[in-house]
Amino acid sequence: MTIRIARTIWTLPATPALILGSLCVACGGDGGGGGGGPQSTVRDSAGVTIVENRRPLPESRLGWRVGLQATVSIGTAEGDPAYELFRVGGAMRLSDGRIVVANAGTGELRVYDANGIHLASWGGQGDGPGEFGAMAPSGLEPWPGDSLMARDPFSGRISIFSMDGTFGRALRPEGGYQSVVGPLPDGSVFAATLTTFERGEPGTSEIIRPDVEYGILEADGSVQRDLGAYPGSELYMVNTVDGSPFPRPYPFRRSSFEFTWGDLVVITSNDRYEIRAYRPDGSLARVVRRDHEVRAPTRGDLRDAVARQNPDRPEALDAVADMPLVEAFPAFAEVRVDRLGHLWVREYRLPGEEHRLWTVFDPEGRALGLVEMPGSFSVEEIGENYILGSRDDELDVEYVESWPLDRSGS
Repeated sequence: MTIRIARTIWTLPATPALILGSLCVACGGDGGGGGGGPQSTVRDSAGVTIVENRRPLPESRLGWRVGLQATVSIGTAEGDPAYELFRVGGAMRLSDGRIVVANAGTGELRVYDANGIHLASWGGQGDGPGEFGAMAPSGLEPWPGDSLMARDPFSGRISIFSMDGTFGRALRPEGGYQSVVGPLPDGSVFAATLTTFERGEPGTSEIIRPDVEYGILEADGSVQRDLGAYPGSELYMVNTVDGSPFPRPYPFRRSSFEFTWGDLVVITSNDRYEIRAYRPDGSLARVVRRDHEVRAPTRGDLRDAVARQNPDRPEALDAVADMPLVEAFPAFAEVRVDRLGHLWVREYRLPGEEHRLWTVFDPEGRALGLVEMPGSFSVEEIGENYILGSRDDELDVEYVESWPLDRSGS
């Protein structure tokens, strides 16, 4: 018997307030690796561009600066409900400076002006046109034609709104695809679905890795092309005595990543430090690699991680003895594409490390250098001159904030 499950993302509890200092970054790479900057080698292999990058020196920084404080902060513990955020599922900035927040707790897209003043709320909870179901909206993305898309994952659809909040249409992927990753410049759509897997033996536990199937859809949701199956994210699965699988958080799981990068689609995982980008016809177009340290976790690392995830549940440590160990820590933690086409890859923090480092690559995949973002700050979007993100304070009050980003340094 097989079962179908939706992908689950576990996150660590947010730590106290974000403190973003002035981030000074030194010379990035020029593609040739002169001086102390990163070194990159670009070559062609049967029509595939291979970009090999040396790991930037730990002290290297780009000449970019993130401001000393947020220019816009949206969120409050109490007061006007329009500023009380609950279950933020994403945020993006429109071309005119307005900020749209996916507030899944109320099923709304909340719109604020460039100064954080509430202007309007779109959508709402329900099953009607332009409304959202449970745990939605989430995952805001620009949509061709000066529009935006918002995901409704449990209903298996996306909703498309114009910049004035008019609901345009809903798109439901066909061909068995469960979710829309994002649109491509030619009007087609990148989509994905998690495959089925066999139930394990009752009373056992294991790390499993279902495949994810990808495809390109037409603008109406019909299938244009299947791209095949690739390894998905690992799940720590506990098979109960009645045979029902129960997924549980696992600290060091390897994850899959999919997103659009210009006119390419990225399908990759963090088993190794490698970003693989494909053309919409499924052919491999670009591989970006970077040196990194390969290290295996210990049983003590696993115990410490579970204790941090469950500070109020000491009994959670009872399961550590039965948890299997992965062969190596993930090579990186997160990938973002900024509005100028740069890749930002967040480094995986090994036990004992406190930094929040990102490696920035140019649009061709050459490493430029490192940027550090101290504090608890979930990056939602990186623009030309801002970083938009979300955070929780020590009272679990949610905020969406915009921080200035100055790229003029060298």
